[in-house]
Amino acid sequence: MRPEAAQADRNGSIRAAARSWHKAGAIGEATLKAIEAAVPDDRSRVGPVFRVLLFLFTLFAANAAFGFAWLVVSVPLQGNAKVEDILAPLAIVFGIVLAVLTEIQIRRFKRSQGGTEAGTSFAALGFLMTGVAWIVFEWLDLDDKMGIPVLLVAAAVLLTGMAIRWGYSFYAGAAAASLLAALTYVPGGRLFWILLPLLTAPALVRLSDSERLPPAHRRSCTAALSVGLIGLYMAVHLGSFDLGALEVFRRDFADLGPASRSPTLRGASIAATALVPLIYLAIGIRARRYVFLLLGIGTGIASLITLRVYVHLAPLWGVLTLIGTALAVLVLALRRALDSGPNKERGGFTAEPLFEDLARRRILEAGAAVAAFTPDARTVPEEPRFAGGGGELGGGGSSTEF
Repeated sequence: MRPEAAQADRNGSIRAAARSWHKAGAIGEATLKAIEAAVPDDRSRVGPVFRVLLFLFTLFAANAAFGFAWLVVSVPLQGNAKVEDILAPLAIVFGIVLAVLTEIQIRRFKRSQGGTEAGTSFAALGFLMTGVAWIVFEWLDLDDKMGIPVLLVAAAVLLTGMAIRWGYSFYAGAAAASLLAALTYVPGGRLFWILLPLLTAPALVRLSDSERLPPAHRRSCTAALSVGLIGLYMAVHLGSFDLGALEVFRRDFADLGPASRSPTLRGASIAATALVPLIYLAIGIRARRYVFLLLGIGTGIASLITLRVYVHLAPLWGVLTLIGTALAVLVLALRRALDSGPNKERGGFTAEPLFEDLARRRILEAGAAVAAFTPDARTVPEEPRFAGGGGELGGGGSSTEF
């Protein structure tokens, strides 16, 4: 990120935190205005709804422009066998143009969380990868076992550059996922899925807290760390080991079966399936890290479901119900234990909201309230129906009925 964009990112994070403090009642209106005056926000932003709409409209416009350009260029070349050869250069040119437009929006027009700059960056990624894929599979004529890893590595490199330049954490997580996917085509890829997260996790943890990095880059490090930890659990998971889930692409779906016939490795996989969630939880509690806590809970649930698959203790719905009930009881017990401590805190943990946006915290409560207080369907009164009873017609002393 450019220095001015990094500074704006820091200022935006401070202002967002100050607004949360104000909503929580920790600071007054005067303090909030003083903070906003000290860290001004020079970025052009829109709300989340308009941000999504502008993002979608930008993608539609970019694809429409590419389709029009393709028609303009390809129509004069109809009948020429090389007409399809211009697809890759045209897609790459469009990707570069959209990347430049993204840079202009962020640098000159100072857009951030505006929707359009995210849309042009995402469209640039799509067109550049389309051009690379065409080169890999059509021009170089590589087979799937060679071409797909090359394409995935190219995607990882491109996504990493975009995450660094523009600060989108989604691109950082996607880059980590692309790199792991590329390793499935390498002999011993499962081992790399284990070693790579173990080697990079300490550095990513430090970088996610580094004050030298802007908040966007810290979030990017957290996203890459999360993907790596999920990949590590998938690599040691017993179900993944027995199915050979990480080897199916390298085996070309021909030799489906366990990743290894070694009973020792399978025993290690069983132990790791049980221990990795506990390790994640222990690190999360010890280091007060939300990512490890969340992944520990998620992988723990996955391990319990795996236990039900291999050991038929009860129907699956019963196991899931039991897990949900146990989690609810655990949450209630944990909250009661924290609330009973001095100042509603034990060991640095508390169940009280720490200056978070109360509106976000009450989204589920509002949804439940709306569902609970929805009025019953209005009863439409029955309209009077026609009932013929006859009438009289007459004149001049005569009358008749109909």
